[in-house]
Amino acid sequence: MTYIRYIVSFGLIGLLVGCNNAKEEKPFFDKLDLKTMDGKALTVADLNGKMAFVNVWATWCGPCLKEMPSIERAKAKLENEGYVFIAVSNEEHDKIESFIAKNDYTFDFAKLGMGLEALNIYSLPASYIIDGKGNLVYEHMGAKEWDSPENISLFKSHLKN
Repeated sequence: MTYIRYIVSFGLIGLLVGCNNAKEEKPFFDKLDLKTMDGKALTVADLNGKMAFVNVWATWCGPCLKEMPSIERAKAKLENEGYVFIAVSNEEHDKIESFIAKNDYTFDFAKLGMGLEALNIYSLPASYIIDGKGNLVYEHMGAKEWDSPENISLFKSHLKN
């Protein structure tokens, strides 16, 4: 009987030691490895506690380009309610800058510092709502009319959480 107590005791100690080695996981936002178009790293601290809408897109992606005006309109409706809007691409810097110069979008643009596959993105656009602590609260693959009443309600519902 004493032998069984020793085995159980050592087993429990082993479990407790294993729990102590757990690594602190980065917030989803920081895993994106984003850089501003000026090359500055974007981190969850830059959100200043605001919610973020992150849209992963490409200049060659028709559905991405089609949904951008609705993202601009959603930004106009929500930027004063605690949201920041960021369009993210992993294309060459010059391609993104050229796109920005030809368009009048007021949301922020950033460069993704990793391949799309690292985020399990296999088609574009991909969109994420991220809370002020950098945690993923919503994701959608494919284009949407982001300024529709349903989607504005979706954005606002995450502000309440």
